[in-house]
Amino acid sequence: MTQVSKNFLRREIEAKVYQTFWETIVKTNKTEEASAFFSEFFSKSEKVNFAKRLSIAVLLHKGYGWREISDMLKVSLTTVAKVATKKDSKGFKLFFDRVDKDEAWQAFWKDLAKTYLALTHPEKYARLGSEGVEAVYFGKKKTL
Repeated sequence: MTQVSKNFLRREIEAKVYQTFWETIVKTNKTEEASAFFSEFFSKSEKVNFAKRLSIAVLLHKGYGWREISDMLKVSLTTVAKVATKKDSKGFKLFFDRVDKDEAWQAFWKDLAKTYLALTHPEKYARLGSEGVEAVYFGKKKTL
């Protein structure tokens, strides 16, 4: 568990510390840079927790059920619930808007969904085949 100091910073110092942190993140615009940055500051557990929570938010956004997410990512339903309460926040909405427009991200989540389906429901996957899975699960959504 991450330890947080009991000694509070003055508000103006805390604001400057956060501003510096967020500006640094914004300036890391390459995957290698972001990986190096987060690897220096976050423990392995913190990186795993952050990545899983982000994945939970994306999977909720993509319409997955809590139990499916829990099984897929090996997280508790309580963790899914905590993320679900924040999923409609301004920050996540900005993130989802960008992710939804990124074709590489779309392909990644689609591949993850296919893998999950193949592992959890191999009979469905075998019966439908790759093209059938694509049509049933990823076909164009109807709008009313």
